[in-house]
Amino acid sequence: MFRSNQPPREQSKNQQTPTSKKLPQLWSTPTIDNVVSMLTMSKKDPGLIVEQFWTVEGQDCVFDLKSTADENGDPIWAMSKSTLKETKTLWEHRTVDTGLIHSLIIAEVSGDITASSSSGGLNSTSSISLGVVSAEVEPVKAAEDKKKQEQRRKEEREDVEAVLQGDINKVQLPTVLQSIQIGQMTGRLAIRSEGRGVDIYFDDGEPIHASDGVDTGQDVIMDLISLKVGKFRFLPDERTMERSINRRLDGLIMEAITLVDQSSFLEQQQGLNGEAYLIARNPSMSPEEFEEAVYQGNPVDPSLQRQLYREIGDYKKLSDVLRSKPLKRSEWVPIVFNLVTLNLIGVSDKPPQTRKATQLLDAQIDIKTLEQVLKPCMRAETGILTYPAFQYFVSQECFRYELCGMPLSVMVFSIRRRQDYAAADFTVVKEIMMAMSVIKRPIDMLGHFQMFDYAVVLPNTGTRSAAVFAQKTLETVNGMTQGAVVMNFGIAGIPENCKTMGQLLSASYEAKKHAESAASPVILYQNIQSL
Repeated sequence: MFRSNQPPREQSKNQQTPTSKKLPQLWSTPTIDNVVSMLTMSKKDPGLIVEQFWTVEGQDCVFDLKSTADENGDPIWAMSKSTLKETKTLWEHRTVDTGLIHSLIIAEVSGDITASSSSGGLNSTSSISLGVVSAEVEPVKAAEDKKKQEQRRKEEREDVEAVLQGDINKVQLPTVLQSIQIGQMTGRLAIRSEGRGVDIYFDDGEPIHASDGVDTGQDVIMDLISLKVGKFRFLPDERTMERSINRRLDGLIMEAITLVDQSSFLEQQQGLNGEAYLIARNPSMSPEEFEEAVYQGNPVDPSLQRQLYREIGDYKKLSDVLRSKPLKRSEWVPIVFNLVTLNLIGVSDKPPQTRKATQLLDAQIDIKTLEQVLKPCMRAETGILTYPAFQYFVSQECFRYELCGMPLSVMVFSIRRRQDYAAADFTVVKEIMMAMSVIKRPIDMLGHFQMFDYAVVLPNTGTRSAAVFAQKTLETVNGMTQGAVVMNFGIAGIPENCKTMGQLLSASYEAKKHAESAASPVILYQNIQSL
């Protein structure tokens, strides 16, 4: 009964006040990389409160984000705002989804919405699940609605400001380019076609920079000449500091028209498409004989020509050739045209018959049993890997890079309805994933990415090869859905863009976010700065 008069006991180690690690203050809103870094530090030191402060221009307050990992499940996040008068907690969540946390931060800083707070403070056991989405989805949806409104206003403003616009099927692009050159116009030519967007900047009628999200420079101009559908508009006085073109426009147009003629010959007369087979007429030809044969053809890069011919081997699909040897259209079309006209290769929609060799008897393998191994790692609604399972397979490919030097790429993408830009229904998503499973390689793994997006890991694949796969996916899905679905792809690779798995996932996600607001639906991480 006299215990209250006794001196207080010292706290045990398990009851000590949690320590805090304050990161250097930022002078702008944290990026997704900052959030991922906080999560990594929290997981390395359970119980440590990692704290990030930042300020935003025009707002008289300091924002604070805390992350803490414990043994009770997912890490805890809390965001607050401090002014001279008070400190207010904005929200608290328990989740490993860094993309969601970053979306909530953006929503709060922009002032569009205040996220609901979970009760119970930092020790709350509330968690995010698919069944409880009101507090998490609303900020993200608000940010998406704002993005759509801004994009719509931007397009309307561009329509008013454009001094030259029209349909590509009515006005040929070479004529448009020549009009800009003759008028010595300065500004940006925006070209939008199905599944592709190109921006070309002009200074006094001459092109200085061009980008389509995957490539930059003069090859972009040469490739777009072959477009047959789409719209264009010229916006005066828009400038860029990027410089990727150092040739005159008239020379590029002449070279591009030649490229169009070669493409028409291959497609219309030879039946060349992505699924067509390139078949070597004389696979046993020696290097000397090959050099003598191509000497009589059109002048093209001899090194690339030899590499492409070796890549074909006896025979190979064009799509497979470009997957393993990701050349630009302006590079591979003249080479294939040269090899076809010199009768070194043929084009067919069927593979050639091969001599049957003595075959070994296959061991009895139950494929259905093997498929059941991954079933617990799949989401039933979509038929693809859960996000944790997808991360596991990405980590395995990162280990292969460290041990064997095998590169890899990750492609993050979103699937939305074109009508209202809302997330596509799972029934549609499942059909798209089944179609992608047909065109991908068996070693490529499809999975969910964070909460709302999807991804595929492409082992032993560079980012340009991954872009070829993305374009093939776009063509397939547009044909399936009649253009009712919008897909945006962000691509990053190891070692092209980064060295670690965390950087790889962040870079591909960042590229995907740029794709959702850029002209092109396919963006390589290394090209973000030129957009």
